[in-house]
Amino acid sequence: MLGFGVTLAILIGVMAYARARVIAVDVATEWVDHTHRVIETIAAVRTQVADAQVGQRAYLLTGDRGQLAPYRAAVRGVDTSLAQLHALMAGDAVQQRRLDTVQALSYEVLAELGKLTEVAETRGRGVAVGAMRGESDSLVRQFQAATARMSAGERKLLVERAERQVRERQAARIAVVIGAIIIFFLAIAAAVRVRSALEVRARAEAERDAHATALALQSREVEAQNQELVAQGEALRRATDQAESANAAKSVFLAQMSHELRTPLNSVIGFANIVRRNPRGVLNATELTYLERIAENGQQLLHTINSILDLSKIEAEQESVELEMVSLDAVVRDVLAQLEPQAAVGGVEVLAELPAPLAAVVTDTEKLRRVLINLVANAVKFTRPGGRVVVRVETGARSPTTPVAISVEDTGIGIAPDRLALIFEAFEQGDVGVNREYGGTGLGLSISRALCRLLQCELTVSSTVGTGSVFRVALPLDGALASLPTADPTRRRSLSS
Repeated sequence: MLGFGVTLAILIGVMAYARARVIAVDVATEWVDHTHRVIETIAAVRTQVADAQVGQRAYLLTGDRGQLAPYRAAVRGVDTSLAQLHALMAGDAVQQRRLDTVQALSYEVLAELGKLTEVAETRGRGVAVGAMRGESDSLVRQFQAATARMSAGERKLLVERAERQVRERQAARIAVVIGAIIIFFLAIAAAVRVRSALEVRARAEAERDAHATALALQSREVEAQNQELVAQGEALRRATDQAESANAAKSVFLAQMSHELRTPLNSVIGFANIVRRNPRGVLNATELTYLERIAENGQQLLHTINSILDLSKIEAEQESVELEMVSLDAVVRDVLAQLEPQAAVGGVEVLAELPAPLAAVVTDTEKLRRVLINLVANAVKFTRPGGRVVVRVETGARSPTTPVAISVEDTGIGIAPDRLALIFEAFEQGDVGVNREYGGTGLGLSISRALCRLLQCELTVSSTVGTGSVFRVALPLDGALASLPTADPTRRRSLSS
């Protein structure tokens, strides 16, 4: 096995070497072709200039302007040929300098031939013929000498590159021959290994046949289990659909029953308050206490019913959003003023941290106020005497006046980590014993999150048991609802939930 691996590694190395030699042959061939193109282009430039000179002489001797066609073609073609030579010789500084000389001489020759045409037309062809034998012939000889030097340099390169091409081809042939020999020995080794592998395969096939029946039986059992799971999934889907339909019907029912539930309860509370006044003095202290408890419990029951109906109304998508320009500092101060008596009774300090100046935002004032009232009331309720609650308006880093979030931070009892995901569910609180100690229905946070989603805000919480909690209302698009001018505070529009 080790010998086979070593031989295979040698073969790979030889094939890689052969591939490198083949690439080198291709490169050498390309350079040979390149040199041929350079030589051919130099010859083309010489031919064009020579044709121009022959045509010019024919015109001077015959006076036939049709003989000037080679001259005109040379004027057009020389630029193209010289540009091709510049591109082909881009990496050869010596040949580039020679090419610059050839280019200058070719332009001078063509310019001189053009002047001879003018001389022939103005002073006669005889005078032009005499001039041609002077300056023009000298320039042509210089041009031919320069192109000859360029051609000689390219032919020298052609010889070197052709020799390299031959050497690379020989090296490639040797590598291919060595590779073929190694392949021959590898083929023999592979034949031996294949025979051994066939024997192993035959034994494996026998074992596979032995297990085929067992696998088929297992497959049938798995298929039966899959069918059972599909049936259970379908039943679960139907049950889920029924539950969702029932929940939607419940929400619609409760939203529609708001008047029927609130009206008689308000009557009970109202009549209890009227009777508590005891205008005739016929009620004793015990009876007045009973009436006070009726009124207080009625108010608590009305608050619970209102919370349930509000949540059902939101879930039934019967809640609408009334957008207007809102000053957050005014809303926060109003909420704190409303809850200050409750905080004072509990011995809790309530504070507001409001940056100044603070841009207005566009939102539904009443719904935002309900969210803040729920959050601050919860914070006050779950903070022991001597603690404090801070309502903070956060602004953006790029725009220090644009609100991006509102946070309510307390120093209360905190929430256990395993309860954080549940407190926004309806009828859930931070702990089982919290309801017995502090009371409440567990609907405030559920309604607050639903209202935040309706306002396209995000309500999140972070908390540490024994230290306190922070509820954060992130405004949409980091305060993008803000930044409208405050000159039109009555601008409103209604969005369906």
